[in-house]
Amino acid sequence: MHERIAGLVLARPGRLLGMEPFMADVVQGIEEVFAGRGCSLLIEFAADITAEIEIWRRWVPNRHVDGIVMVDLRATDARLEELQRLGVPAVLLGGPELKAPITNVLVDNAEGARAAVRALADLGHADIARVSGPRDMLHCQARDDAFMATCAERDVRARVIEGDYSEDSGRDAMAQLLTGSRVPTAVVYDNDLMAIGGLAAAKELGVAVPEQLSVIAWDDTAVARLATPPLSVVTVDVHGLGTIVGEAILNVIQGAAPTTYQVPKPTIRLDRSTAPPAPVAPSGSR
Repeated sequence: MHERIAGLVLARPGRLLGMEPFMADVVQGIEEVFAGRGCSLLIEFAADITAEIEIWRRWVPNRHVDGIVMVDLRATDARLEELQRLGVPAVLLGGPELKAPITNVLVDNAEGARAAVRALADLGHADIARVSGPRDMLHCQARDDAFMATCAERDVRARVIEGDYSEDSGRDAMAQLLTGSRVPTAVVYDNDLMAIGGLAAAKELGVAVPEQLSVIAWDDTAVARLATPPLSVVTVDVHGLGTIVGEAILNVIQGAAPTTYQVPKPTIRLDRSTAPPAPVAPSGSR
């Protein structure tokens, strides 16, 4: 039997070299599905989408891969057209639903953002900030829109700062939020690494989590559970997501028609990084 190979390129900025915990869990799920089924996963890293396409153009004509897994769809994304030009079976992780004939594994990003705001509003928070990933990624836009809309519904003051998924950007965003004229009582991070950076910045500035500031991270990974304090999370079964992607790419390599896979909706798991906001000191006292 011909050994089949699925290719995955991760386009990440220089300071995120390597694989963040979310992708590591997804990859583990894919590889679990591939085990014993004559399929392997080939992973390469690139600086940006242009470099990712260059890798595909090397892979496909040379028959290095039988299918491609694509992640982090952008607002205007040259990769969709390129996949059609290359005529290679492909799976998109993360949606949204597309007009393009491609199998995709949909994650309800909007629901995760709504759940995070509701959980914090229910605790009594009325000023919440969100630290997003790169804003040209469609899943970040879906989260942004749902975050702002749910804050408006719950009469919560809201703002969004853009990060790049790295620990450093999470630290920088938190420092900006905590030293600004309006300090939020809660921050929702788009991934675990940025939240870890945020916790470090809060500690450096003497802001206690969760007594003075609540933090929620996206993705229930070991990193979130091992943080100090352990992070409350928007939880998606990331390993389970990987197994769905693994099945999807095997199916398209075998000639299955494009289809859409839904994954269970994200929920919130509250841990020790969230609490009701600290009572506001009466004006005049410091």
